[in-house]
Amino acid sequence: MEPYLSDLRPSIAAIIAARRAQLGVRLSSAALIICIFQLQTGLSWALAWDVTYFTVQLVEYFVFRKVDETRAMARSAERVFFALTMANSAAFTSFGLLLAASGSWGVMCAGILWSGTIAHVTINSGGSRQTLQCALLPPVLAFFALPGFILRDGGNLTDCITAVAAGLFSGFGTVAMWNVYQKLLKSATRAREFGRQAQFDSETGLPNRAALNQRTDELASTASGVVVVAAIGIDRFSHLRGAIGHAPMVELIAQLAERLSSAFNGIPVMRLSSGHLGLAFVARDMAEAFHLAATLQGAVTRPLQLRDTHVDVSVTIGLSEAADALQHAADLAILDRALIAVEQAREARRHIASFDAKLYGNPGATLSLMSEMSRAFDNGQMTIAYQPKYDLRSGAIVGAEALARWDHPERGALRPDLFVEMAEETGHIGELTEWVLRRAVRDQHRLRAAGFNLSIAVNWSGHLLDDVGFTDTALEIARGAAGKLCLEVTETAIIGNAGLARQTLERLRAAGLTISIDDYGSGLSSMAYLKNIPADELKIDKAFVLNMATDPVDAVLVRAAVSLAHSLGLQVVAEGVEQQAALDLLGEMGCDLAQGYLIARPIPLQDLVAYLGDRATDPASAAV
Repeated sequence: MEPYLSDLRPSIAAIIAARRAQLGVRLSSAALIICIFQLQTGLSWALAWDVTYFTVQLVEYFVFRKVDETRAMARSAERVFFALTMANSAAFTSFGLLLAASGSWGVMCAGILWSGTIAHVTINSGGSRQTLQCALLPPVLAFFALPGFILRDGGNLTDCITAVAAGLFSGFGTVAMWNVYQKLLKSATRAREFGRQAQFDSETGLPNRAALNQRTDELASTASGVVVVAAIGIDRFSHLRGAIGHAPMVELIAQLAERLSSAFNGIPVMRLSSGHLGLAFVARDMAEAFHLAATLQGAVTRPLQLRDTHVDVSVTIGLSEAADALQHAADLAILDRALIAVEQAREARRHIASFDAKLYGNPGATLSLMSEMSRAFDNGQMTIAYQPKYDLRSGAIVGAEALARWDHPERGALRPDLFVEMAEETGHIGELTEWVLRRAVRDQHRLRAAGFNLSIAVNWSGHLLDDVGFTDTALEIARGAAGKLCLEVTETAIIGNAGLARQTLERLRAAGLTISIDDYGSGLSSMAYLKNIPADELKIDKAFVLNMATDPVDAVLVRAAVSLAHSLGLQVVAEGVEQQAALDLLGEMGCDLAQGYLIARPIPLQDLVAYLGDRATDPASAAV
């Protein structure tokens, strides 16, 4: 079993971590004990015990100094630890027996040693506090019998009191050390649990992307062959999920992962995203990697048993070679390559494909951006620009669209379509959209504080329509908004996932968010889907608006779209307005809102506040 697949009980690794934290206390106690024992046994015997004990402790420390308490250990390492534990207990017990044979004071010293042995065994076996107290009872009672031996041998009352006090100190001291040890052990166990949670998918219990990255790194540092990552895309995922429901789909994914793992010699299969699984393995070359991938394909030829139903599932597999990734860029994510290879395989109508850089461009200049995106959020490279929306009836600015902008320190301003498309293909679009949503809500509060109540629109990728977890996150963020939030979804994404899109959009709309159908006219526009999709707004694609003042056909199409939307109760936004003649014509058609360079280019928040302030104080500037 892989290290990250172990259970959450206190592991040997957690016990070692707790013992490592107590090393100084144990060595200090041993030094104090030796000072007492040398009076009874002589310096040579005391030093013999002390050297033995110190050696065992230091060997344990150096052998296991790099053990990570958040992960389980190999069986061989556990056996070494248990051998050292036995040696440690033997050192205690043997010297205790020697002392007990030397007289009444030796019995007292032996009791202290035996108490330590009992504590050591109880702790390392996971015994309870009550077990420890019961085990300590005999040696502690022995101390209460010592006064009789002491008086018989000519001792005085002070010696008797000292012996009893030593017994009590030994018992209470051992219990106190056990309490401290348990706190350390619980802390190590919690750290291990947090480490597990960070590497496991909460829905299926399967390892996640982080676990796959870790396994890839481990294989790359130890394997002699080619390290390959396989991304396994579940075909028709949205259709399946819409047909059987979310909970059964989660169960289906877990079953599929188990079957794939069994077909691949038990190699763990990870969940990379809602519709993608993955694994890392070693092959002699890419030819063998393709052969092994074909084994995975063969594993899904038989239907999966889902309760009382048989479900046919097919997969598309994308392969990426670690050495190939490192050749292009040191920070290039091999997993992103494998995920893109899945899409390349589907476009080529193949079941298996390796990543083809020629089909995607220069990977060193594009794919590596995804590994830089998280840092871009934190270091200020990623910003939001707001493009105002103009009310054609009142002449006021009533809203703005939040647009992500990435000012890369080496590559300059990156085209939004470049990094947004890549984020969609590599599974990072949720991270990007969540960041934009949070920033938009924050900026909406700042606008309201400045006296401007605007509706803020955020683009919602079609890749997120089937992500229930992300929808939950978005709703949580939206609850903190200071005004109206609008989510813009392209018509092509809606048409491609009509049933699922309806479920997600209904849920968002029920929570008070405005839904806008973006880029209307760019896809296979249909009145039927407009009737069935829960939406509040329709945005006419700029391709029809740009030349509508000079192209009669575009003008007819825009007029028809405005009329159709109004008949369905939808507000209409025209984007791409760059000419005054087009704006005037839109006003005549009864269009509600306009957006484009004629009104304002996308601008940072501080410039938007200044722009709105100028319009409020100077009526002349408010005219478009």
